[in-house]
Amino acid sequence: MTRIFFSLLLCSSTLFLAAQTLPSKRSIKKEVRAWQTQQNLEFQTAGKSPLDSADILDFKALPFYPINFTAYQVVRWERCEDSTWFEMTSTTARRPIYRKYATLYFTHTDGQTYALTAYQSKDLIQVAKYENYLFVPFGDASNGTVSYGGGRYVEVTRGEWVLDFNKAYNPYCAYSGRYSCPKVPVENILDIPILAGTQYDGGH
Repeated sequence: MTRIFFSLLLCSSTLFLAAQTLPSKRSIKKEVRAWQTQQNLEFQTAGKSPLDSADILDFKALPFYPINFTAYQVVRWERCEDSTWFEMTSTTARRPIYRKYATLYFTHTDGQTYALTAYQSKDLIQVAKYENYLFVPFGDASNGTVSYGGGRYVEVTRGEWVLDFNKAYNPYCAYSGRYSCPKVPVENILDIPILAGTQYDGGH
């Protein structure tokens, strides 16, 4: 999806902007570094890692873009009117149940406004820890070169509405054929590069 003009909104209801003050660059950096450390720890831990057992032994660290402070935004959001549950296409025959929850509007470094749809999992809203979790699969112009060709995922929490592409990660099926991963919906494929988050080197 390219630049979004407000006369062509996919979800027509009131726009909201979370009333939050952005944290300092130091705080953002600390938070992202902690997330990266946790990602690397999980990848090297048997039972948690998406890597096959032989690959865990060779794992050192995931490749990340340098921290991009403009990639951290409190976004404007709009609740989707068409929010019926549907089966999301995955890389296998599995069809996880999601619904469109909100359209998120963010500003790219080119100064333009773009939109991504955030999805809510029918299974996860039953789990207290994840009841406010929203799933944002997206593709961008870096896919297939510096980032994974199948797109990446990022998460947003209802009530906070922080979209931080520094925490964008690859689907597990990028590392092993043992997994079934939701495919990025066409509406969430951007024609701009998102130069933040996890890169991809063809393995780990």
